[in-house]
Amino acid sequence: MILGIAKEMVTPHVLSKMAGYAARTETFKGIHDDLYVRSCLLKDGDKQIIIISFDIIQFNYGLNEKILAYLKDEYDVENQHVIINYSHTHAGPEVKGHRSKNDSNMDAIEDFLLDRTKCCVDKLFLNLFEGDVYYAKTHGDWNVNRRKKIGAGIIMAPNHEEIKDTELWMLILKDDQGRIRGLFYNYSCHPVTLSTTLYLSSEFPGRINQLLDASYYGCVSGFLQGSAGNMRPLISAKGGKFLPCSFEEVDQMATSISLAIKDVIDKAAYKKITPVLDAVSFIIPAAIKTLPKEHFIDLAQKTKSSLKNAYQYIVDNYECIGETVDIHAGIAKISDDLYIAYMGGEICYEVKLVVKEVFKEKDLIFLGYHEAITYIPADKLIEEGGYEGSDAPLMSGFKGPFKKGIDRTVREYFQKHYELLK
Repeated sequence: MILGIAKEMVTPHVLSKMAGYAARTETFKGIHDDLYVRSCLLKDGDKQIIIISFDIIQFNYGLNEKILAYLKDEYDVENQHVIINYSHTHAGPEVKGHRSKNDSNMDAIEDFLLDRTKCCVDKLFLNLFEGDVYYAKTHGDWNVNRRKKIGAGIIMAPNHEEIKDTELWMLILKDDQGRIRGLFYNYSCHPVTLSTTLYLSSEFPGRINQLLDASYYGCVSGFLQGSAGNMRPLISAKGGKFLPCSFEEVDQMATSISLAIKDVIDKAAYKKITPVLDAVSFIIPAAIKTLPKEHFIDLAQKTKSSLKNAYQYIVDNYECIGETVDIHAGIAKISDDLYIAYMGGEICYEVKLVVKEVFKEKDLIFLGYHEAITYIPADKLIEEGGYEGSDAPLMSGFKGPFKKGIDRTVREYFQKHYELLK
């Protein structure tokens, strides 16, 4: 196989607001650690897959489209063969599509990210080498379900009894001398430990990358966010609540995860990939349960928080907002045994379980956070309500929550396109 790796710094060089929390509207006051875009190439003959990982909260699909166009124009890489994923760090800069609807300042950040990503891609194709790819799975206890039922409602609090995603997948790129040159790994957990800081940080995913890169000389490591919609860091669960953590606590979490990855590598507990490298991309139309315009007029009038702007946006654009949401998704067949499936939005763990039903006995690396949309819940969460189940779509500018039946829709679209790759 021909492999490639590259990374490029994407830390803002101009002052910007910080992302992640509606109540946090200040600009950052310093940089704790730098943010990066990282990429890897898997190529076998005329077939190839490119994976791009950002230390950014989550961008709208407009940036994805520009990256895809560049790869097609400059390197003749088809869109469906490119996987883009955002780590979702809540200690990064504010970006278009996450919270700001019409902020011209976001255009400058988008241009900056696009320019740096082009540099990363160019370096990727300058840094090709022969080698092999391996994959492995282990399990870890670093997250906790954040949906807890209290009375008839759902609150955001640690729920140690509820299901959670424990899978940690990894792709290991070795050159023809057996040296590890790339480590791209997948886990499901919100990077939300540093809510009280005004310093930019790549959070625990970036720290894991630092530790792995330092362990394997010449290695580029990349975090691939999974079904983290209702998964938060276990270290932030304190006394029945989620509380801010220190940088030292984040380091402890990152160290534990990096050691788990290194343990798999030290034991050679991985499988060599016989590449297939086929891919397909598609759009999943998810139906919205439309609420009347009067409902949002009432919310806009009564709400005193920053959410008032979100509700007013819906009122002002009500007639233009559709009754379905397009979720960009795709499947990459890495080998006969291993697939990567991805979706836009903040995917809740129950949705991953729906997708896994399609692939049955096959090994599946599942990624969310392909683009900024909103939380994507399963039917169970829609029925329960709460932030992910009913509130988040309204805050994201939709005319209502998702309709029940999203499980069937997601399953059907993945099944249809999986069959094309079998």
